[in-house]
Amino acid sequence: MSADAPASPRFPVRPEPALAHSVLQQFDISPFLDMMLNVAQERTVEGLLELTHRVNRGTHVMCGCIWFVDAPPPAAGAASGPASGRDGEGDHVLRLMTVAGHTVTPVRGWRHAEGSYAMVPLTEPLVGQVAARGEPAWAASPEEWTRPAWAVDESIHAYAAYPLQFKGDLIGVMAVFYDRPMRGVLADLMLLHRKMHKIFADSLSAAVVNARSFEEIQHLRRALELENEHLRGEVRRARAPHAIVGDSPPLRRALEQVDMVAPTDATVLLLGESGTGKELVAQAIHDRSQRAAAPLVRVNCSAIPRELFESEFFGHVKGAFTGALRDRVGRFQLADGGTLFLDEVGEIPLELQGKLLRVLQEGVFERVGEERSRSVDVRIIAATNRDLRADVEHGRFRQDLFFRLSVFPVALPPLRARREDIPLLARHFVRASCRRLNLPEPRVSHRQMAELQSYPWPGNVRELQNVIERGVIMAEGGRLVLDLPPDGGAPGRPGTGWQAEGWQAPAPVTGPAASASGAPGHAGGAGQDRAGQGRAGLGRGGPDATGAGVETGEPDAAAIIPEARWRELQRANIERALSTAGGRVHGPGGAAELLGIPPTTLQSRMKTLGLRGR
Repeated sequence: MSADAPASPRFPVRPEPALAHSVLQQFDISPFLDMMLNVAQERTVEGLLELTHRVNRGTHVMCGCIWFVDAPPPAAGAASGPASGRDGEGDHVLRLMTVAGHTVTPVRGWRHAEGSYAMVPLTEPLVGQVAARGEPAWAASPEEWTRPAWAVDESIHAYAAYPLQFKGDLIGVMAVFYDRPMRGVLADLMLLHRKMHKIFADSLSAAVVNARSFEEIQHLRRALELENEHLRGEVRRARAPHAIVGDSPPLRRALEQVDMVAPTDATVLLLGESGTGKELVAQAIHDRSQRAAAPLVRVNCSAIPRELFESEFFGHVKGAFTGALRDRVGRFQLADGGTLFLDEVGEIPLELQGKLLRVLQEGVFERVGEERSRSVDVRIIAATNRDLRADVEHGRFRQDLFFRLSVFPVALPPLRARREDIPLLARHFVRASCRRLNLPEPRVSHRQMAELQSYPWPGNVRELQNVIERGVIMAEGGRLVLDLPPDGGAPGRPGTGWQAEGWQAPAPVTGPAASASGAPGHAGGAGQDRAGQGRAGLGRGGPDATGAGVETGEPDAAAIIPEARWRELQRANIERALSTAGGRVHGPGGAAELLGIPPTTLQSRMKTLGLRGR
């Protein structure tokens, strides 16, 4: 039987009549060709089903329907053919996917012997038999087929049905129904429809297979991204010193709260200054939760450009905006089944906070450029160093989002509130830095430890880690070299503060003036209060340490010192410090300590002035 012959044996096999030229001249088939191009370019099954609405709106076509096979795929090695891989026709059914056109009774309400046409068995004599035999069937008038009751009620006089199959695998059935007999002058029109529908059915079958394969690739790609994110987290945990070090009462209280909330799925808000270890605590909560096997996905909200926030959180589809060259999975989808850590959550733009609130409340979101809603199961851990209550009062943060995030707030203490933990942390960072940098482990003296404990640490644990790592690199003679900023690391004030480029000393003053203004003598003892040092322009241990003053008295506050004079004074001051320290720059009693500036800053100035130390 030819591929275009009727499926039912009650229809006589007849040759295809030639298509009248008058029909080809009467109809413009260019829209059909455009639609075929769209079918070839579509990458989703949903989009392909939308395109079928256009092909099922032909002249005198009452409605058109698509059914897909709803059954397990054929077994490997099964015999070829449209019904291959079935143990019996009853194993497979056809599920109605889309309907185009208008009927008195919805197509899902049409009845066959075993139920409605929403689900059609392959034993059904009309649509089901087309799928079972894998061949098209049609009838041009009521005399050519036994019309079911629904066809009579809908005044359907003719139909044509086509199997959707690709390389021997059955995908579904496409059928169109006509509101009048397609005989006489309409016979050529139905013949044209049959040829076009057959072409479309074959193209649609291949496109559906490709779309499903593409969706499977996207699913596997997403799974790979999730796995990669999880593995990257494992690598970070293996390489970084993730242990929470310390045993002070404030830290113990915070960790007790972590132990309480970790096994639940409650949203956690971590509060604390920058550098207090919020990401480390978030990792600890995730690791102790029931989601530990799933990924912990981190988002630094302060590092995302405002215009890319929605794409970063929810993802986007290809072509959603300029530069969207491919589909992208958002952070919420990556964290599905796991934990999403929103660091610096207070930086999220106000206009996007409502969309974030919806995901937190309903677990539903849409990608940018996509209308389909997606569901996710994500636990949220948020962190901020801002006062969100104040932001709410000033209208910078949504109150409902704040309440949603602060289900279980955990306040992390700053390092200055847990000074008894500093020795443990310092030794921990010394060992970790030496292992990572492949350097010998230096000694930390009691004096240095006391100095570390007396420093206020505005940058908290992160600043301590950086100071220790720098000290390990600069270690001399097996001893750690500390390079703490003067003035307690406070924000710079003109002439006295810790600037980005180092300690900026104003004009030097005479010995008597130094004493009157409170400049300390030669000290360098651990734990010495640094606040206010350098007010005389000499910092710690100025020339008064040797009883030698500078050349002139304290200049008038309104006096202007020329650059050349300033450089002479600065050079003389550094030379005195080097002489007093025996030429040494680093270490206790070194020139840098006497001047109250970091060794790196002193070395830079010495290079500029052409001075040498040892």
